[in-house]
Amino acid sequence: MEYMSKRVIVVDDDKEIREIITFVLARHGYQVEAVANGQRLQALLAAQLPDLIILDVMMPGEDGYHICRSLRTNPNTHAIPVMMITAHDEDIYQRISTDLGVVQHMTKPFHPLALAEKVQSILEVESYSR
Repeated sequence: MEYMSKRVIVVDDDKEIREIITFVLARHGYQVEAVANGQRLQALLAAQLPDLIILDVMMPGEDGYHICRSLRTNPNTHAIPVMMITAHDEDIYQRISTDLGVVQHMTKPFHPLALAEKVQSILEVESYSR
């Protein structure tokens, strides 16, 4: 299966969430790196671009939407699919994600297997469309 070697970066200030997502996606064969903020994300992006970035919306300092806007305006990262995760279930968060070109918006708490299925679906579509 082609998606098995895909690289995913998780950006979330909550260590437990990072560990859960990393564990689940690694068990599904993905290469996963997890960081706590946008600054650390930039360091990873300088080394190698991922196939998917999973961003938490609410983080201290630079929030996920600001990071996503930066990714979209950078010619090197504008095409990387972004999945947003947030504890907020209000419609406005979904609309902002859509406006930013986010491919998937999930509300916490989520079932880890549902997350893995969404990631697989995103990466299969991205592979097919390239």
